[in-house]
Amino acid sequence: MPVTRTIHTGFTVLDLEAMQRFFVECLGARAGEIRQIPVGATLGHITGVPGAQARTVMLTLPGDHVVELLQYSAPHSATTQAPRPCDIGGAHLALEVDSVAGTAQAAQRFGFEIAGRVQSLSGGPFAGRCVAYVRDGHGFTLELIGGP
Repeated sequence: MPVTRTIHTGFTVLDLEAMQRFFVECLGARAGEIRQIPVGATLGHITGVPGAQARTVMLTLPGDHVVELLQYSAPHSATTQAPRPCDIGGAHLALEVDSVAGTAQAAQRFGFEIAGRVQSLSGGPFAGRCVAYVRDGHGFTLELIGGP
């Protein structure tokens, strides 16, 4: 059966309020309410993680892509760092921005740094555009694509 639409992209984060502020203040997202997912077996059954408990917030980015952020309170996370981009399970969200350097600089206020260097692309669908990965201190990664 074919996919009929994309609903959202979900990311587990260490600090839900801090990441929500970043998405709203730096990226221009609209935020829903932070809510506790009802405690019980449902989240554990959905995720395959017995005893899972989490809070969540839905954020709508310009262009109407929805991102769900989750902060689990149980069970305790086995890691404090997201996988590197080259590791299995590594993920990133690519965003078109007016200025890669300007957005990367604004993201510094929220603990993000450029992972490598800003690169100008010479070929492919984004030829002539700049691109950079920015990561926070826990490895949450965004790809910024746009003007210098």
